[in-house]
Amino acid sequence: MLPTTPLAADSLEHLAWMSGAWIEDAHLRRCEEIWSTVDAHTLMGMFRWISDDDVSFYEFMIIKATDVGAELHVKHFHPSLEAWEERTQYQAFILTGLEEHRAIFAALPNQDAEEDTGGWLVYTLTDKNHLDVRIIESDEEIKLHFQFHRET
Repeated sequence: MLPTTPLAADSLEHLAWMSGAWIEDAHLRRCEEIWSTVDAHTLMGMFRWISDDDVSFYEFMIIKATDVGAELHVKHFHPSLEAWEERTQYQAFILTGLEEHRAIFAALPNQDAEEDTGGWLVYTLTDKNHLDVRIIESDEEIKLHFQFHRET
């Protein structure tokens, strides 16, 4: 069972290994995820999913230290930059597991959702040039799996 209890996060330096430009070239998709360095108590990320040489969607992400712990907020956008979520809404996760090069974020309940989406995002730096990202559903089934390599 993946953890659901928030970890205290007075600093985000323990997530600095996520920083960089990451790319995955898979059979039916090309995905890019870019994370800034830690600054002003945040990490900022961007994601782009490309299929058939067209952008399918974008994400803008931030990880910030809060009184509860390190929160990951994700906002999705159509290729036209129209947001999927309502103007003030985003998908939220909280850091619940941390090892040297592994971070587990559990989904926070969405007050406006008709059903609890649950689940986790798991980031693992398998070596200095490879980032494994798994989106895991509440029944612990893997929904999406990305195997990024560092873009040079």
